[in-house]
Amino acid sequence: MFAKATRNFLRDIDAGGELISVSSLNDSDKAQLLSVVTKKRRFWCWKKPRYQFSSCACLLSDILTDGNSVNPVVIESEFAKYQETCADVIQGNMDAEIGIFHGNAGGSGHIERQFSFGTLRKQEVDMQHLMKDVQDRIINSHHPFIQQLRENKNDVLCIVKEKIVTTQKCIISEHTQTEEKCGVKAKTVKVTVNENGNVTKDDKTVLEIPASTTIAFAVMELFLKCDGHFEFCLLSEKQGGFEKETSEKHQHTASVLYDTLPLFDWDVVDDVRGASVDGKALPGNAALSVLKQDILELTKPFVVFQELAETRREEIYNLLCEILDDGNTVTQLQAVVEEICLGHRPSLTFLDELKSPRKEQAQKILYLIGYDIQNEKLLEPSNKDLLEAIHILISALDEMPDSAMAIFGGCCKLHLLPALSALTNITSDEGLCSRTGPLLSDLIDQGTFQIVQRLFSLSNIRLDMNEKEISAAITQEPGFLPLVLYFSVSGFHSLKKNKI
Repeated sequence: MFAKATRNFLRDIDAGGELISVSSLNDSDKAQLLSVVTKKRRFWCWKKPRYQFSSCACLLSDILTDGNSVNPVVIESEFAKYQETCADVIQGNMDAEIGIFHGNAGGSGHIERQFSFGTLRKQEVDMQHLMKDVQDRIINSHHPFIQQLRENKNDVLCIVKEKIVTTQKCIISEHTQTEEKCGVKAKTVKVTVNENGNVTKDDKTVLEIPASTTIAFAVMELFLKCDGHFEFCLLSEKQGGFEKETSEKHQHTASVLYDTLPLFDWDVVDDVRGASVDGKALPGNAALSVLKQDILELTKPFVVFQELAETRREEIYNLLCEILDDGNTVTQLQAVVEEICLGHRPSLTFLDELKSPRKEQAQKILYLIGYDIQNEKLLEPSNKDLLEAIHILISALDEMPDSAMAIFGGCCKLHLLPALSALTNITSDEGLCSRTGPLLSDLIDQGTFQIVQRLFSLSNIRLDMNEKEISAAITQEPGFLPLVLYFSVSGFHSLKKNKI
């Protein structure tokens, strides 16, 4: 709940900016100014970098050779007073005669967000004073944290330069509204300011956040030279890292699946600026067909789904559908799968954060894709291709906005995958396709189309329909969201459709 609330908060007030959401209350305590942070670059172009605090809660002064403390000048100011309410309603029956603005009987799902963190304050380090304070000082290359950081040459050393904190107690509550006849379900997350300290509990899950809790932070990357001297990366185009003796820009560490896979150079905290595939920016106001050529190679791994036994494929599909209403489960599962694909021993603390039945669902998915949790190994070498395909699919899901993922889950339950797949594959160079095509027949109903239109709009794609045609075009600043939707639809459709 905490991760979802902070993530949605940043999507509203700092999309594409420098701020990073805090994913757990435990990390909130570690997010102190000048704390040392590891920036871990990701494989897929649509994945944001992951920021990890040191387990020993290191500060910048802890990794300097002289051992003298660093006393930053802190500038504090009022940041914002944040309150937001939005909702989506999906209604329909088992015959897929669906409407979101009229009352068809059958089943419904309600997706609602209500946030009020109250008045927030910003605390930031005076960088000019800090640079003078650490001038000519040297980082201890023998410090255990630095030595471990060097083992993965794609990791970057950072420090916390800014953080956003609450000024009063807040309450996060969560519950699910579901009518199983339709199978559409979604979670309602509410964040409210608690003025008097009273907490009212009912059937919802309630989390109390104290005052002075860090909900977001920003980092400054460091470029560390071989002799221990370092530079702050003050310009956006200046990237941090370790000085290398080779001319190679990025060198990937050995892994189970991706020994030859190059890293993408996308380096934006959120998913708005700089979106590209193979170095080419996604154009705004372009037909959806522009995505086809560039992502063809990345969707090829989904063919492995067709090689699975039908019962196993169906079980994976159903379990993935079950977790689409819980972004935290998707995030934790993605973290485990990524560690496996990198050849690392995945930390089971990712799954320990999940409650039943989510933890059991995530463990079952791992077993079905061929990973033995107890013995921490692949069940058979042939499962590497399956792990790669699942990694791509879950990584895409993890980048979806929570509302979009919940609506996507409803579309799956309402058997709209063939139509969604058709929309992403048969559009012409002008972004048009005939509404009379057999694969699009499920979208002719106005209510059904409005559901899909809402899903596409949350993925930065404009979808319109007239008497003859359906048009699909990318919005002005698409980010990676069109790609995320394309991968999600392609992966789920490959799991669901009959073998070729």
